[in-house]
Amino acid sequence: MNVALAHHLPTGGAVRVLAEWAARTSASHLTVYTRDASVHEFAALPRRARVVERPLHQGVGMLDEVRRLTTSPRDGKALAAEIDAAGHDVVLCCASRLTQALDVLPFLRTPSVFYDPEPLRSAVEPRSVMYAGPGWRAALSRADLNPLEWRRRALDRRYVRAAPRVITHSQYTRAALHDAYGIDSDVVLLAVDHEAFTPGGERDGHVLAVGALHPLKGHDLVIDAVAAIPAGQRPPLVVVGDRGEIEGELRAQAAAAGVALDLRRGLPFGDVVELYRRAAVVACGQVREPFGLVPLEAMACATPVVAVDEGGFRETVRDGETGLLVARDAAAMGAAIARVLGDRQLAGRLGAAGRADVEARWTWDRVAAEFDAHLAAAAASVRG
Repeated sequence: MNVALAHHLPTGGAVRVLAEWAARTSASHLTVYTRDASVHEFAALPRRARVVERPLHQGVGMLDEVRRLTTSPRDGKALAAEIDAAGHDVVLCCASRLTQALDVLPFLRTPSVFYDPEPLRSAVEPRSVMYAGPGWRAALSRADLNPLEWRRRALDRRYVRAAPRVITHSQYTRAALHDAYGIDSDVVLLAVDHEAFTPGGERDGHVLAVGALHPLKGHDLVIDAVAAIPAGQRPPLVVVGDRGEIEGELRAQAAAAGVALDLRRGLPFGDVVELYRRAAVVACGQVREPFGLVPLEAMACATPVVAVDEGGFRETVRDGETGLLVARDAAAMGAAIARVLGDRQLAGRLGAAGRADVEARWTWDRVAAEFDAHLAAAAASVRG
């Protein structure tokens, strides 16, 4: 197959998914159309992939955002025409950090499959969670008076409902997409690179939380959970996150709670893996995480996981076997963390079982084959 991949992703788990698929796809030709090629420095594409960058209007001000949202359908139509003219058999479309669903979807004539990792969270989550923090724009959005968000939601709904085929990565997200948009989707469970994420080294006793510095990633819950552990037994907390605007709030919260917080941004991949290996526990407090690669990355490093009992974590963590699932409650999470820290036998058992589960079930070769099967079916439906 001659495959096109189109996306406008930020750094993070989703772009790693694309890189893993691209490294293993059976496609004979692969062309990547992106609004921002720099994200592939975070997760490198195979050398055989040809990258075509078509940036949107630049700038970080409100007027720049207005312009991007205003011209989004025109920009999507232009990129779709370019993709169609290139003669690809099929297009794998991925998400957009501007509108969530990708702008080319209503305009493509080439068969396509949309990999949708979640609904537009600002349209389905409580506004108090989505727009925490100071500033008039956050206050406007909390009051649902921000016209930019109205425009974003309208475009997202238009784009996703135009997708002829949708795949996602968990039964939880499949249900969420149906509730939000009335669409059906097929599930391809994701995976982890268990050759890159491996056990090794000495544990240094820290608790690790990984994810963007955004309220939906639940770092505030993890801080409160660590604070719930008695001071004499309280471990240090390391938070790794590249994007987001709540760093100041997290630092203030940890200081007030007496938690030793080491917040790190922009780490090289190898340093992140090393933090997983050295952690005593990986704590996942994300709010209704659609899938969540973090528990799988921890499991691959044989590091025990404590995660909230909701969202995609219910599909990746086997409670009591490969990790511990707890209620969204700081005291409950803190007690689970303290339990793992204080019981070396339990920690070893959870870590070993997590590693074994990753090797047996969560492989990228399986994921790539399933993605390719959906792409082949889309291409064949038109030929037929």
